[in-house]
This record gives sequence, structure tokens and C-alpha cells, in this order.
Amino acid sequence: MSTKRVVIEGEERLEGMLREGPGKAAAVLSHPHPLYGGSMWNNVVDALDEGFFRAGFSTLRFNFRGVGASTGRHDGGPGEMRDAAAACRFLLESVAAERLVLAGYSFGAWVCATAAPDIARETVPDLELCLAAYPFSFYPAGELRAFRGRICFIAGSFDEIAPVDALLALLPELSAEKSLKIIPCDHMFGGKEQEITAFIAETFGKEDG
Repeated sequence: MSTKRVVIEGEERLEGMLREGPGKAAAVLSHPHPLYGGSMWNNVVDALDEGFFRAGFSTLRFNFRGVGASTGRHDGGPGEMRDAAAACRFLLESVAAERLVLAGYSFGAWVCATAAPDIARETVPDLELCLAAYPFSFYPAGELRAFRGRICFIAGSFDEIAPVDALLALLPELSAEKSLKIIPCDHMFGGKEQEITAFIAETFGKEDG
């Protein structure tokens, strides 16, 4: 299937890469913190993208405002949440998807979780989340407690930014359907990309996309 560079028109003009899959499922991928070198060209974003594609999904990775060729400047969260919403709208207008997953890594995971209620109201009510290395050390997880859709977590067992103990303490408080993969690594997941890809492909490929 084809991969093409796209421009997402919203509050800002965001650059993205659209990869069209064969099924009726789609995933939007959000990258780590822009002020620390985060962009859509990231090893974990790559792994997520490949996993969802193997599961039959169309994927859209994009750069938040102020990153790469995307216009604007970093907004600390609110603007990036609107960027994620714009990416979801663009993807659903571009492919015939009936299922939508909002996926993110680190800062991108927090953006996805926080923006999810508004995005679900605007797009598909049964929106799903896939959160890699949710940065509990820096951001609250209150929105997750109210989220009713499916949530997939990926965590590094030695991650100080996204401590696995905080995630394990949170899980019993969540009413959503949950899946979890803990990988022996730190926050960067160096050398563990294939494990992420395989877990995503297996977890999200169980249902017909």
C-alpha cells in the first residue's frame, strides 16, 4: 500500500505521512516532546506505525506545531491536543475507516489521553487509545480514569520518566478494557522496537480492521 506525505490543515499546517492500509481501521500517531528533539521520525513512532500497519490499519504520523515543516510554535499541550484532533479529522476524511486508535509515545501519549474525550465526541464514540511510556513523572493521568474506550499500554520496566509502578497502581482504577506490555528497557526503547511492533500487530490484529 502507498505511503505519501500530506499536509493537515487546521489551526496550523501540519506535515504528516499517511500510510494506507487494506482494512477499515486507522491510527493517528503522536510523537514525543518537541522541546527535547521529538518528531514523527522516532524509533518508537516507527515501531507503532509498523505494528498498526501489519494489523491492517491505515496510519497517520504527523509533526506537532513548530516541528519540522509544521507551522506555529510549541504550545505546551493545548495546541498540540488540537493538532491531534485535526490529524484525526484528516485521517477519517482520507480513508474509509470505521475504527480509530489514537496512539502516542511519551509526551504524545499524554496529549492523546488528555485530548481523547473531545476527539471521541467529534469523531468516533468508541475511540481507542494506545499509550507508550505515559510520562507519569511529569503529567497527571486524570483523563484516563474517565475514559471508557479500550486502552493499550506499553511500558519500559526501567523507565524513570514513565515509571511502571505508577502505571500498575493506576490500572485497577480504570474501568476500560486494558492490555499491557512491559518491556525490559528504559524510556527510549532502544533495540526493543520489534517487540513493540509485534505486540501492536498481535493486539490490534485480533479484530477485523
